Amino acid sequence: MFVFHENDPSGSYLIPQTSHAWLAWQVASHWGNRGFARPSPRAETLAAVLLHDGGWSETDDSPGLDADGRPRSFDRMPPSEHLAIWRASIARCAQLSRYAGLLVAAHFAGMAERKLAELLEIGDTVGARLTRSFTAEMERLEHSWVETLAADPRYAPALDGPARETNARLLDTCDRISVYLCASLPSPFEVWAQNAAGDTEVISFDTVDATTWRVHPWPLQGERLTVHCEGRRLAGLRFASAEELQEAVRRAPVERLVFTLLRPSAVG
Repeated sequence: MFVFHENDPSGSYLIPQTSHAWLAWQVASHWGNRGFARPSPRAETLAAVLLHDGGWSETDDSPGLDADGRPRSFDRMPPSEHLAIWRASIARCAQLSRYAGLLVAAHFAGMAERKLAELLEIGDTVGARLTRSFTAEMERLEHSWVETLAADPRYAPALDGPARETNARLLDTCDRISVYLCASLPSPFEVWAQNAAGDTEVISFDTVDATTWRVHPWPLQGERLTVHCEGRRLAGLRFASAEELQEAVRRAPVERLVFTLLRPSAVG
């Protein structure tokens, strides 16, 4: 899970991965205008964004602790556990839609490739071997779904080329935006998106305040977008045992966290 306001002495929030995915879906559901491509098929692509972290539910209910006694976030667990959760996320999404599952499989395959470089850098050969195996597994799965979906006129146009790239990029982009928001990044950040011409374009998020960002160029509908997710507020982030953490999470109040994205010309 994500830790929002991790260094705030007044308290921090634990945001489940599934709530982070919901926030990403809110951005994706408003995505597209004259300058940025809209997804098609829309329902399946939005489903991929909403469900791409569905395999984290059980872990979010009982996250465990890292070596410092802090709640274990997604980037503080061994590769074998991480990869198993990604597999579960793909399987759950594919139960709803194979095309949505295809997008999620490709999304995690890309993340695994980036993770591989980190593992090799720190000398984790076991983790690197597991990650290579996962990437190959995802490639076979993608080929299988592409082959079976090719005969369906709803999906055939979006299995390769610019149409698939638009959908895949939307999942990656909205996921990254949500990651930055849920991690309470204190400084401006950038993401990459596919514009209406099919080219990759950098989108900048400039800080207005702790929960408001001015976005350029503007990829969404309207002048502004308010999105939200839910987190459990904890007074502290260090625990003597996993059981103590679970009890604290059980008792912690759930609060709604709100973020606002503004077009550069929008007022306030």
